Amino acid sequence: MLTDKNLLRKMREQVLKLYSAEVQLAFEKEQDESKKKAFLNQRQYYDNYLHELEKHNLESLLARMKPLEIELSRAITSLDNALKRVNNTVNIISNIQMISSIIARIITIV
Repeated sequence: MLTDKNLLRKMREQVLKLYSAEVQLAFEKEQDESKKKAFLNQRQYYDNYLHELEKHNLESLLARMKPLEIELSRAITSLDNALKRVNNTVNIISNIQMISSIIARIITIV
């Protein structure tokens, strides 16, 4: 399991991976325009939410994240697995949505 100290670092790595050529090319091959649009939107939400988290006082934020640490860690691991398989665009989108949802709950706590 990821520790709270590593969650933000891992999330930053995932955002970078979501903007990588490999993932971008996979979504450019996607035939369903709604999936392409959903991916772009969710990727942007994840990036924006991460920026919001990074702007807050990290020490107090990490303390407030503690109740959601396990849930966020599982969601991050799930997205990692989906990104390794790049072939399932719906899975990537749903995993980004799951992480964004958790982050949105954290931000409302702050």
